[in-house]
Amino acid sequence: MAASESHQLPQQPRFPPEVWEYIFELATHVPYTLVPEVYEKADRLGDPRSALEAALATKRNLVLVCKQWQYMTMHYLYRIVLIRTGLDLLALDRTLRNYATGNGSCVGTQSPSQWTRRLDVTLDFRNKCEDLDRCVKHLTYVIKSLPKLEIVSFAIPGSLTEAGSVIMPFKALDALRCSANSLRILDWSGYDFFPQVHQLEELLRDLPNLRVLRCHQLVWANGVIPSNILSSLTTLAVGALVGREGHPGEGVLHDACVSLREFIYYDGGPGHLPQEFPIHYGKYLTVVKWYRSFTWHHKELDLLLKSCPNLDRLTISLDSLDPSADPRLRRLSFPCVSYLGVMWEVLTYQQLFRFLVHLRDTVPTLRVFQLINPLIVGQLLTRPLEFSTELIVKNLNENYFRVEDDEGNLLSDRLFGKK
Repeated sequence: MAASESHQLPQQPRFPPEVWEYIFELATHVPYTLVPEVYEKADRLGDPRSALEAALATKRNLVLVCKQWQYMTMHYLYRIVLIRTGLDLLALDRTLRNYATGNGSCVGTQSPSQWTRRLDVTLDFRNKCEDLDRCVKHLTYVIKSLPKLEIVSFAIPGSLTEAGSVIMPFKALDALRCSANSLRILDWSGYDFFPQVHQLEELLRDLPNLRVLRCHQLVWANGVIPSNILSSLTTLAVGALVGREGHPGEGVLHDACVSLREFIYYDGGPGHLPQEFPIHYGKYLTVVKWYRSFTWHHKELDLLLKSCPNLDRLTISLDSLDPSADPRLRRLSFPCVSYLGVMWEVLTYQQLFRFLVHLRDTVPTLRVFQLINPLIVGQLLTRPLEFSTELIVKNLNENYFRVEDDEGNLLSDRLFGKK
């Protein structure tokens, strides 16, 4: 009798379940971390990771309140899984194995693997405490046990030397095929634990619903990526497009085989400009984000102007705008976009005003201009002002487009402490 009573489901609280779910959602929700809203910030998948860690702490506290809350909050606890250390990985492996054999800690509930939609792996293999073979074994089992994953991110810190870089073993990569139909976003934010390129290419062919791919390099031939990779992909974020001899490539692009609309490029330096990419794929693109570590020249913008007739949103990195840069600024011809985001390392209000004048004169379609570097926004708001607040606000608000901070607030509002 006692044994049967211990296996009874905990009684539901008197409040309707919908009320409790709303409360738990408010307490643990982190914006732009799950499908579909995460699509809006595909290039900043790792930005909210600290917020996710704080939300995870809140979820664990909720689970510990009582048996009733443990039962109700289980799917919130496992909706997003963070693996930061080998101990995290081992604990998750044991939990999933226990539920698989009917010995889970929350009796009467299905395995938490059914609720997991996002998996973030940030293991640091430079730490000698993390045994690579053991971690790969546990990680492979964990991935295979999560059949409804929509987002998988490997943000593995890079090794100190190229010779010491860790290649993702095939068995761990192959485990992703267990979520082939549900995967929407696949992200390798770091250079380590990256698969061999031909194995990655074969995997991508088996993910029919993948929409976002981020990786530090992708192989192509003759300026063309195999169309069966791009048939569902709407966002591609890469650090390098590498040509490979002997790669089959494709001769002619077929419009029906290309769903790509957003291209995000993390440029490593001069000479890495993939000119063939906008030439071949520019007509499909409506969004381009081009982050680079050296000065932009007008030839790059000219390439976008010629190759991307449907471009509506553009984000780029620019060099400083000191007075000596005025001739170069006048040569910058921006496409007729409705949104322009700019990353600067150094910026004053005087430089910003000169740039806004240039935009007013050259981009009549612009509706939103955004400063996307939070450090620059913070400096503009806290450093001693070059002009009076009233004059700054006047210069910001006389434009026919919005001037926003990195969070989408009007910069003029931020000057008055509004959000």
